[in-house]
Amino acid sequence: MKSYIDDLFKYIDTYESNYSQFETEAFLQTYNGIVTVYQTLRGDRNQAVEVDYYFLDKIKLHPLTSSDLRQLAVQTLITRFESEVDTDGRSNQAYSYCRNLRPVKQDVPFFERNLAQLLFTEGSLNNNFRLNAFLLREMAGYINKYGKSVKSDMNPEEFDGLSDSLKMLELQRRRLALGAHLVKDRTTLEFHLQRVATFNRIGAKGRLYDHYLTEWSYLARTSIWARFGEWLRDLGAKFRGAFQSFGYFRLLSTQRKLAYLTYTLLIIIFLGIALGTIQFWKSYEEKKLEEFQNRATELHELSKP
Repeated sequence: MKSYIDDLFKYIDTYESNYSQFETEAFLQTYNGIVTVYQTLRGDRNQAVEVDYYFLDKIKLHPLTSSDLRQLAVQTLITRFESEVDTDGRSNQAYSYCRNLRPVKQDVPFFERNLAQLLFTEGSLNNNFRLNAFLLREMAGYINKYGKSVKSDMNPEEFDGLSDSLKMLELQRRRLALGAHLVKDRTTLEFHLQRVATFNRIGAKGRLYDHYLTEWSYLARTSIWARFGEWLRDLGAKFRGAFQSFGYFRLLSTQRKLAYLTYTLLIIIFLGIALGTIQFWKSYEEKKLEEFQNRATELHELSKP
């Protein structure tokens, strides 16, 4: 366990001093390796206390605010350590130290107001999306498990009242708790937000927002032909509904915009019928003329001695 902790802080040091040599996947595997041992420490109180003090010694070597990665990783990792390992109040020294450095002492409000905002600051984590996504998932998973439950029936007004970074944290929490395909369900908040282009407005806030929403398939990126096809389908549905009742259709056709569209379409239809009729008779005449010429040729051949 101590070797994992040593490696984790070495990776953070490398991130701060020589980012080009920072190994993202190795850092994430080490982080996950430490978390995996938490459940074992829960049943071994002496070992838990020893690891807690080892964490504390490592944390004190550098200010937590020396980099965004150090603050995000250490605060989430130690908060989770206290929640999962410290069952008797004997292994919370590292947590108490980190907590005292916070502007907000409570875990969930600190994650929501401070860490989420740090995570979505422009250029955060050297624009390392893999690292950013991992830490967002860690924070969201912690709040879901140890904080407040996800409000499955959240309405659009409540969502709009959140800060931009908190909106992203909330969307991630909902994905973890309710599933990754919410946008396909017509009853969900995500479906509504996509329909009213809320995700497009959030995505315009910056590259990181756009990256997340694209990754989650919340941004609808369709071609002009696809949009035209959707417009035709919607128009067809409206006309089918209108023609179900002649009285209703007659009422609709008196409305200015629909009347213009209706009369234009009717003119196009009748012009099409007229042109089609002319073309039909032209083809019919050409066919008959060809038959007549062929018949005349046959009669001419038969009349020869």
